[in-house]
Amino acid sequence: MLLLLPVYMMAQEGTLSGSVKDKITLEGVPDATVKINNQVLKTDVTGNFTITLPNGTYKLIIEADLFQVYTESVIINSAPVNLNIQLNRTVLDENGGVSEIQLDDSELSQGGSGQSVNSLLHSGSDVFENFASFSWGPMRFRSRGYESSSEQTYLNGFPMNDLETGFQSYSDYGGLNRVMRYRESYDGLVPGPFSFGGVGGTSNIQATASQIRKQNQLSYGMANRSYNNRLLYTYATGMQTNGWAFAFSGSHRWALDGYVPGTWYDAWAYFGSVERKINDKHMIGLTVFGSPFRRAMQAASSQEAYDLAGDVYYNPNWGLQNGEVRNARVRKVHQPYAIFNHTFKINDKAKLYTSAGFSKGRFGTTRLNWYSAPDPRPDYYRYLPSYQLDPFIGGLATEYWLNNVEARQINWDDIYQVNYSANASGTQANYILEEARKDEVRKALNSYLLYKLNENIHLSGGLEANFQTTHYFKELTDLLGGEFWKDIDQFAERDFPGKPDMLQNDLDNPDRVINVGDEFGYNYKMHTNTAKLWGMSRFYYPKSDFYVAGFVSGTQLYRDGIYRNGRYPENSLGKSEAKTFLDGGVKAGVTYKYSGKHYFTINTALLSNAPSTVNSFLSPNISNRYVPNLQSSVVFSGDVSYIKKGEFLSGRITAFQTNTFNEVDLLSFYHDEYQTFVYMNLTGINRVYQGVEFGLDVKASKTISVQAAGNFGNYRYISRPTAHISFDNLSKPDTTELIYCKYFYVPGTPQIASSVGIKYNHPKYWFFNVNFNYFDKIYLDFNPERRTQLAIANLGPGDPKIDVITAQEKLPAGYTVDASIGKSWRIKGKTLAFNFMVSNVLNNRELITGGYEQSRFDFTTQNVGKFPPKYYYAYGRNFLAMVSFNF
Repeated sequence: MLLLLPVYMMAQEGTLSGSVKDKITLEGVPDATVKINNQVLKTDVTGNFTITLPNGTYKLIIEADLFQVYTESVIINSAPVNLNIQLNRTVLDENGGVSEIQLDDSELSQGGSGQSVNSLLHSGSDVFENFASFSWGPMRFRSRGYESSSEQTYLNGFPMNDLETGFQSYSDYGGLNRVMRYRESYDGLVPGPFSFGGVGGTSNIQATASQIRKQNQLSYGMANRSYNNRLLYTYATGMQTNGWAFAFSGSHRWALDGYVPGTWYDAWAYFGSVERKINDKHMIGLTVFGSPFRRAMQAASSQEAYDLAGDVYYNPNWGLQNGEVRNARVRKVHQPYAIFNHTFKINDKAKLYTSAGFSKGRFGTTRLNWYSAPDPRPDYYRYLPSYQLDPFIGGLATEYWLNNVEARQINWDDIYQVNYSANASGTQANYILEEARKDEVRKALNSYLLYKLNENIHLSGGLEANFQTTHYFKELTDLLGGEFWKDIDQFAERDFPGKPDMLQNDLDNPDRVINVGDEFGYNYKMHTNTAKLWGMSRFYYPKSDFYVAGFVSGTQLYRDGIYRNGRYPENSLGKSEAKTFLDGGVKAGVTYKYSGKHYFTINTALLSNAPSTVNSFLSPNISNRYVPNLQSSVVFSGDVSYIKKGEFLSGRITAFQTNTFNEVDLLSFYHDEYQTFVYMNLTGINRVYQGVEFGLDVKASKTISVQAAGNFGNYRYISRPTAHISFDNLSKPDTTELIYCKYFYVPGTPQIASSVGIKYNHPKYWFFNVNFNYFDKIYLDFNPERRTQLAIANLGPGDPKIDVITAQEKLPAGYTVDASIGKSWRIKGKTLAFNFMVSNVLNNRELITGGYEQSRFDFTTQNVGKFPPKYYYAYGRNFLAMVSFNF
């Protein structure tokens, strides 16, 4: 696939020497672990090391207590290489874990300008990435505006992206910070040696037992966030002289009352890894982990409800039952993984890595359902004062909301009383609690080869095979005092009297009576199978590096219905037609190394992606029907960067642009006017993501540094998508509408984000940091129905109401201030550390992080206020205090 011109040279050796120092005190760091590929050695009492290596490019990793992991790319080319390495002190991140691998400055002394310049190694976060991950995270910042599906994430070589949606679920390994901290990352378009990657980067979390640093650590954290307590223990042996390595970790995060009223949190995590070095050629390992959790959830609400409640963290999901708080929306997740690894060193030039893994879990969220009864949600629009046309009645409604908790919250006692009445009359329950399930089974095999043709040309390539089955169904979890529930579609019952077959969710079991634990409503499996073959060539030369990479992939997807639905009796049960997509892509990039302190890079990519399975079906809950003219999307992307590495000044500035074409999306919602669930498939979505991002680190002194970062984006829709609209109860035929959203902003993320921070590190191992963050160009997720011809029907040209209906809402700009302080102590060879972090120090409670317009619109009155948008607010002042002890 890739044409190469090999350059053959005689194998020679060179000497690599290094002096490892504390960046603050400039004192040598003794007993630091130095890893060079598979070789491990220690620094001496003065912090120095020396090793002889064959010519080539090597990955150097240095680890030491109280310091961040240091990584550098080193070229050995006969001449002696001397490194002056200065390690940064360890700082806890926002999640209570140690910050990721950091690139640092090293002074390379190899002689004159004719010698090689070190290559850039993309193995961790720079200043921009640190701000983006931690300081901007609470505002739901997405790097370059992309969804998480644009980044390919692997764990011990196992692909972690959900095949069906492309998204990553970081909660799959939440609470395991200590063992998940080692990762090899490549930002943006740059592919990794283990993967072709996406347009948003690629990373491989290295959590095999031998990769996890030797440690024995216990930590406890106290917070006022989603959880209040966090207990974590980690033990790892590193690779022992007998060829075995072991690592274990476990944690518990919990809160009886979270930051948002009515929420609680109960999350556990476990991790175990064992690795065996059989001989110099073979190493095998097994890693098992999972993060089961249950949490009571928050819901977005309208500004009117927030104002009436007097609290921007008002949560309509809960109510009092017998004086106790009960939340109707509880998420319960457990997706455990087992990953087997084999490393085969074929010879000194070739190494084969293979990962095989299996995962089977559950993902469920409870919610209220009701039949022939009032809507139990307290912030339902008909219950709000603004819905009342009579001012007097509106005033009474306002007083009721202000003075009665049962008006603002779910009235569980009333729900039970209504069901008791149904029992007395022998009818089915009017209210139930159901759980919407999405249970995944995943299998994957990933094998890739690294081959060093010579010191200038490195080849890599591999094969990925992924198989995923997702089971969608509902399960009855609580009858709420009722005696039974009948599995029929209540909306179809209203619209099709005298047609009993139309009512049936499961036509082969008509009028089925269900009880707690039974599956009902909808029941089907989505199957997604993919295979990808990829290859890459990297070229390393004294003043420039470049690469070229390509892939070809095949995707198969289909739906397998378990129920024969009464609305689609001939097109719901059994397997649908299987759709297949053949995709491919290329990437290329070049780095010009003006010197060891100045780099210029250009990267570009052109590729296609199969549509996600979840977006490929019309009304997927009840039928096997595909979206018409389903096609792969196309992505064209490029970026250009300048990177400065220096002792006193380092940073990066990048300009980027990505165009996506022919994307597909699916919206599903309850339509109040038609009183049924509606599916809206959007096709022909084109977007552009363009902007500039930068990060800067200025060393004002040995102990003080000033950092700044910014993202200035312009992310927009550049097409008018077509909406294919279908109605769950078949009360209307499928319709097609053109959505007039061209030049709308991509919602859900700040397109402008910036920070300035000061970091102080005292020689006695304590630090203080403070950051100021600013956010702007945040847009609300919009309702496509309001951007159709039908929405503005009967309005003349120039009518101001047109702008009111169709304009996209921009959320207010805002700011936060974050601060942290910490101290470390060495006690008889052990380490005790304390860290205290405060986010949003000034308690800014007016920051809206996002939200959405309701997916319904009053076409009769054309009043946008009838269904007002719903918002989420950022947390006010919140903290995390951590203490850890390394035995």
